[in-house]
Amino acid sequence: MIVYIVNPAAGSGRPRTAIPIIERRMRELGAEYTFIYSERPDDAERIATLIDAGKTSAIICVGGDGTVQEFLGIALSMDLPIGVIPCGSANDFLYSLPETSRKRRSFEENAAFYTDMAVKCAYRRVDAVSINDARYFLNIGGTGIDIQVLRDALPMKKFIAGGAYFISLIKNAVTYREEAMNVTIDGEPGTVPLLLLAVCNGSYYGGHLRVAPPALIDDGLLTLCIVKKMHRLKRMAMFPLVKPGLHGSLKETSFVNCASVTLEFEGKRIINADGNLLEYESPLTFRVLKGAVKFIG
Repeated sequence: MIVYIVNPAAGSGRPRTAIPIIERRMRELGAEYTFIYSERPDDAERIATLIDAGKTSAIICVGGDGTVQEFLGIALSMDLPIGVIPCGSANDFLYSLPETSRKRRSFEENAAFYTDMAVKCAYRRVDAVSINDARYFLNIGGTGIDIQVLRDALPMKKFIAGGAYFISLIKNAVTYREEAMNVTIDGEPGTVPLLLLAVCNGSYYGGHLRVAPPALIDDGLLTLCIVKKMHRLKRMAMFPLVKPGLHGSLKETSFVNCASVTLEFEGKRIINADGNLLEYESPLTFRVLKGAVKFIG
């Protein structure tokens, strides 16, 4: 039995368009399946009670990166393969997979292609990232200017999809203010005036911005993209470099591989986890889980 978890709110309603395509292909292949619909944010606990791990061959998220993030913990706790029918606004994690997995197809062709992959259940082992050893993400998390970029992009996503991130990025290049934060990388402490700290398993986010070119999804390491304080005019020059992944040429930008990173800050803080905004108190630890995920893709 393949369990499809459908997030109706993803991708401006595109999951509903994918459902008849999935159903038709599943009938053609003669495979057993069921749909479970997400009813609200943070619905994973309820949905977990509806899944019989002993009768389930895979969990497939019908949505985007944020949908996979929300339900990744279920797959990990039940030791089940997880995949995605990409219906989000950007579907960035797939861009970190081999070229064949991000070949240009129509939406309908994509839905059928990934449905076929779900039935084959041919998975690869990839890393995951834990947040305080309690929640998980697959692609990229962190804090800094990207939080405000996400907030400002949300109202625009239903109109211009991934382009909303780029417009918001340009706006915040002018308005965002850096702040100092205590950052401990593999036990080594330091204080950094941060414009951005992206904790990366994959390379792309924010509508295919290549924020972490060195990142690999299966190397057992996090790749930190650290961007320190810089003049606003230099920010404007930097952001066009992010999409092709050329921002590492700037002296304020560095990439660091590590197993864990801990942030300490005043009060509560909003972080990004694959496009979902989560609130945490200090301290906050990201840790790599090598090969923890059976990812179909």
